[in-house]
Amino acid sequence: MQFHLVLPGLAWHRPADAPDLPALANLLGHASHTWQPAVTLESWLARHFGADLDRLPYAQLRRSGETAPPRPDAHWLCCDPVHLHFARERLLLADASGLAITRDEADALMAGLNALFSDIGHFEAPAPDRWYLALNEEPRPFFHPLADVNGRPVELFLPEGEDIARWARLANELEVWLYNHPVNAAREAAGQRVINGAWLWGAGPRELRLPTPTGQIQADQPFARGLARHAGLEAQPADRYRDGTALAVVDRLQRPALHFDTAAWQAALGELEADWFAPLLAALKAKKIQRLRISAPSDKHNLELDIVASGMWKFWRKPRPLAALLATAPPPNPQNP
Repeated sequence: MQFHLVLPGLAWHRPADAPDLPALANLLGHASHTWQPAVTLESWLARHFGADLDRLPYAQLRRSGETAPPRPDAHWLCCDPVHLHFARERLLLADASGLAITRDEADALMAGLNALFSDIGHFEAPAPDRWYLALNEEPRPFFHPLADVNGRPVELFLPEGEDIARWARLANELEVWLYNHPVNAAREAAGQRVINGAWLWGAGPRELRLPTPTGQIQADQPFARGLARHAGLEAQPADRYRDGTALAVVDRLQRPALHFDTAAWQAALGELEADWFAPLLAALKAKKIQRLRISAPSDKHNLELDIVASGMWKFWRKPRPLAALLATAPPPNPQNP
């Protein structure tokens, strides 16, 4: 049996911050590794599931991975809340991961958006920081993914292709409306960053067929859960290693790495040691797993690790701390300028 563990955020390039974890070090000591070009988690998952990256309906897939099922007759667009700000005369975007939007704030904004923009479509927020727009027709432009734009100048990532004027106008109207909403007045008074924009992205064809993967899948991340559902599987929670699983997407490290939160990243690694690394090491030694692959996609590198059970007897292979592995990373080569 082969097991594949996907850990976005593991390859955060700060070797000095990596704690010494015995089970992980033992796994790394028996692993071969390669540093590959940067790739987002969504693109990595799409390739793994055999999806067409050029016409992938990211919004539909992510919406399908939410708790409440989506409308089956709608075309979906991500309409994610963001904070826009100027730096050196350039308009930059920050995603909602640092905005701490509350459920009440999201509900108030959804009610207002649906009252004012009902002719456009229906707005939904299954999670306070994940918003969607349900449409009757598929949008025609190409929209850049939010992960590509985060922290970068907005002007480099405007929609391309057909009918872009309509969507540029909607984005501007959303910015004005959000900025003037009482929710943002209260946030500003409390010293919080305002929710002054919504990034539209993720359009694609509604029809999508994916091959059914072998074995069970564990994931909490909505896009991964949506992919699994489209492939005919219901993902199990990614809380700990479970026998019989073939793929697990564990995103506990992703947000701490994105925000350079060393303490949270180290704490999440400690949890992974108990819930994943130690049980996987035991499963390899007992040959319940014949091969373990670990992938760590990110916007700087994609780290790929390969460990085979048949090599675990090689006692001369010494444990390798995570810090030593991270120190071998080549200079970052991000996907976008």
